Amino acid sequence: MSVKYLKITMFLLMFVVIGTFGCNKSNEYNDDYWSCEQLIDTYGLELYPFVPFTDEEWRAMSYDYKVERRQIPQDYLHKMTTKELLYQYANTDLSQSIFLFNSLYFGFRASINQFNMLPELLNRPDAGKVIVEILKKVDITRIEKDCYQWYCFLQMIAAQPEIINGMTDADIDKYIFYQKRCHDAIQELSTINNERWAYPRSAELILIGFCNVMIRYEFKPFKQLLELNPNCEYCVSYDLIIDCIEKFIIRKK
Repeated sequence: MSVKYLKITMFLLMFVVIGTFGCNKSNEYNDDYWSCEQLIDTYGLELYPFVPFTDEEWRAMSYDYKVERRQIPQDYLHKMTTKELLYQYANTDLSQSIFLFNSLYFGFRASINQFNMLPELLNRPDAGKVIVEILKKVDITRIEKDCYQWYCFLQMIAAQPEIINGMTDADIDKYIFYQKRCHDAIQELSTINNERWAYPRSAELILIGFCNVMIRYEFKPFKQLLELNPNCEYCVSYDLIIDCIEKFIIRKK
């Protein structure tokens, strides 16, 4: 993928997963700020207690059999809160397999029908609201190596059309506000340390989410951009995506 163009079908975030980040707290987060420890903390959440694979099982078992071992019993699954489902997937050992794909987005889409926790999560009516509340508390300038992979999972799930299509209009407005704040912070950080942040690559999932928002509302300026590339699905330059989302933001004003 070139620096100029974003193809929604190509997302190479693997190169930024290992990055480490600055630790200067922004005043805009105040009491809503989540430290790294808070972001990945599962205290108080009742996750399903999967039995860990032994080293021998991990080497000998087929991937399909491992997936069978990572299904949650239906009676337990339906009792889980939406937040528990989100953390369950992020903390499941096999969820790491999405990083083997050229695209995290496609890796996740391939996982939806493999783990029964994912359709349950994507179909929860409050999934968008739960994710928006987490996004509200994330300070991108302080994310460190130990929790950045979890942040990738959060952004990947937040970008899914099922999540965005299930949000209320008010949640969409909040989603755009928090994601635009995060996008702008990434863009600024990329000018300070390009080895840790490469824009737009490290903001791709945010840009995907913006695209899916505009697709949901059939936003005409964005639809016109898509029509200019009939042979390339969702092939739009990143600067035009941002220009469109800014127009979308002021559409009610």
